[in-house]
Amino acid sequence: MVDYDKAVATVQDPNADPVLLAKIAYENPEFGANVAVNPRCYPGLKRWLATFGDERARQTLAQMGVTAEDGPVADAQPAQDVAADSAAASASADQYSADSYGADQYSADSYAASAAQQQPAQDQYTAAQYAAQEEPQATNPYGYTAQMALETTDQELIAKIAQYAPELRPCIARNPSTYPALVDWLAQLNDPAVNAALATRQ
Repeated sequence: MVDYDKAVATVQDPNADPVLLAKIAYENPEFGANVAVNPRCYPGLKRWLATFGDERARQTLAQMGVTAEDGPVADAQPAQDVAADSAAASASADQYSADSYGADQYSADSYAASAAQQQPAQDQYTAAQYAAQEEPQATNPYGYTAQMALETTDQELIAKIAQYAPELRPCIARNPSTYPALVDWLAQLNDPAVNAALATRQ
């Protein structure tokens, strides 16, 4: 878990690492509202907070004009030039605006490349074996399926499947639309099946 003092400093840092902000939001729910107002809090994380955050976080986001009910997030402040339409969200999960964030982008592809370099030979073999196996059997009571987890581009749905259908997390790990902060969180679970799935990301 992120150290309390470090979390306090990070949420107040206008140049905070977006992945670290996502980790703080997940592990320290009481900081949800603080994460939401940080300029480095990207649309997918705001959507996640609007859906799963505590009451204070949801109220803060509502005041910013951000809700989880109407699909892709659109910030109320036009100065944050972020993609708000569903087509853009589907084409590129949580694309950071060049004006707001410059060249400092986080992508699932770059993460997968670095993760693959760190995987020992045995894990690479496991990844190949996993890719050849059948998809996991869905056991959740919400109707989420392996195909849905593999193919959906809906960021809110991806987050819900990851949270409420743990047996489908390997599929979420392989879904190219899974946003970077969630990919990072999946890697921290140290689940062999999830790690193997992450290693197959292209």
